[in-house]
Amino acid sequence: MAARSWATSIFTAIGVAAGAGAAQLGLGYGLGIVSWQPTGDSATVWVSSLAWVTWLAASSTVIGAICADRLAGAGAPVPADPHSFGGQALVVAWRVVIALAAAVGSLIIVPLVAIPARTPRPDNVAPYFTAGGYAIAGLILGLLVAVGALAARAVAANIIASSAWLWTLAVVAVADVVRADGNTATAAQLGTWQFTDATWVRGMVNLPGALLMLVIALLIGALAAWPAGRRGDNRVGVAVSGLAGPLLVAIAYLLAVPALGEHDQHMSAFVIAPYAMLAGLAGSVIVSAVGPRGYHAQNRAARRAAADDRDARSAAEYSDWAAALAEADAADSRRREQDEDLPEPLPIPTGATKSREPVTVGAAELDSGAADMESDAYAPPRAYGRTYSSDSAGNRAYAEDTVDDEPAPKLNMPAATGTASVAPLWPSAEPVTEEAPAKPSGRTKRGRGKPAE
Repeated sequence: MAARSWATSIFTAIGVAAGAGAAQLGLGYGLGIVSWQPTGDSATVWVSSLAWVTWLAASSTVIGAICADRLAGAGAPVPADPHSFGGQALVVAWRVVIALAAAVGSLIIVPLVAIPARTPRPDNVAPYFTAGGYAIAGLILGLLVAVGALAARAVAANIIASSAWLWTLAVVAVADVVRADGNTATAAQLGTWQFTDATWVRGMVNLPGALLMLVIALLIGALAAWPAGRRGDNRVGVAVSGLAGPLLVAIAYLLAVPALGEHDQHMSAFVIAPYAMLAGLAGSVIVSAVGPRGYHAQNRAARRAAADDRDARSAAEYSDWAAALAEADAADSRRREQDEDLPEPLPIPTGATKSREPVTVGAAELDSGAADMESDAYAPPRAYGRTYSSDSAGNRAYAEDTVDDEPAPKLNMPAATGTASVAPLWPSAEPVTEEAPAKPSGRTKRGRGKPAE
C-alpha cells in the first residue's frame, strides 16, 4: 500500500509539472511574449524570452510538486514519531522524491524551447543550446524551491499567488498592446509594467515600474502568508515565504543579463528585482510577528501564569525560611529550659583546700623521660632534686610513686671478730637500728640469789 502511494504521487508530480510547463509555454507562445524569431528589436525580445523561459521552468516544477503533495492526501507517509530521526528522514525523503519527480516532468519544456530557437542569430551561434540551458537552469531552481514549498504551506501559497499575478499582468499588457496595434513580442515584461513617459532615476530605473514591483511583492508576501500565520504554522516558514515568488523573478533576470543601456525596461527590472525580494520578505515577516489567532492572549496568559508561579515559589521559599527560623528559636528555648531545670552545684566549703603533695622538680617538663628515669634509678626520684607543690594529676601521681616502701626487715648478724655491720648502699627513709638488749626487771627468782633476766 505504501509503495503504491509513493508511485502514485511520483507519477502525479511528473504529469502535473509537464502539463503546467506545456500550458504556460503554450500561453507564452500564443500571446507572443516568448519569441525566438529575429526582429527589429531582436536583443530585447531575446532577453525577455530567456527570462520568461527560466521562470516558466521553475514555476512549473514547483506547481507540480505542490499539486502532487496535496493530492496524495492520506497516502503521504506519516511517521509514527515525527520528532525522531527516522521520522524526519522519511519526511525529507518524501519531499525530495516529489520535487525530483516534478523536475522530471518539467523537462518537457527543454525541447519545446530548443526546437523553435534553432533559427540562427547574429549574436549567438547556437541559440537552441542557450534556450535549452536556460530551461534546465530554471528546473534546478524550481527543484530547490519546491522542497521548501512542500515544507511550508506559506511558501507554496506565495509561489501560486506570484504566478497568478505575473500571468495576469502579462495578459493585461498584451491586451493593451493589441488594442493599440502594437508589437506583442515586447509588450509583456516579466514582473513589471512598461510605463511610458515615466520618471527615470539616473536613466536606469523606471520609477513607476519599480514602485509597482515593490508594492506588489509586499502585498503578496503579506497576503499569502496571512492564512498560514493565523493557523499557527511554523513561524520560520511563514517569515521567509515572502522571498519565494520574487526570488524566481530575480534569478530569471540575473541569468538573462540584460544589456546595459539608457532607459531600458529590462535593466530597470533587473535592478529592482532584489529589492522586491526584500519587500516580499518584509510583508511575510510582519505577518509572522502578528502570530496566530489568539497568540497575544496566549502570551499574556502564559506570562501571567509564569508570574504567579514565580510568586508561589518565592512565597514557599519564604515560608520554609520562616519555619527554619521558628524551629531554631524553639530548639534554643528548649535548651535554655533544660539548663534551668538542672540542679545547682554544691558550694565548696570555705576552709577546704586541695591537698598539695610534693613532686619532683622537672616532672612536668620531662613527661617522656620520667618513666625511663624511674625504671633505671637506684634511688627514689625525689633524691634527684628538691620538691614543690603541684595541683596537677600527673604530678600528684608521680609524687605518689616516691612514697617509701615498708621498712626493710631487721638484720641480726652475729658479731664476728674484725667484722663490721654492712650498711645499705642507699639510705632508706628510716635508719635501721639494732634492738637493744632488755634491761633486767629488778626482780629475782625466788630461791636463787641472782636476779631474773
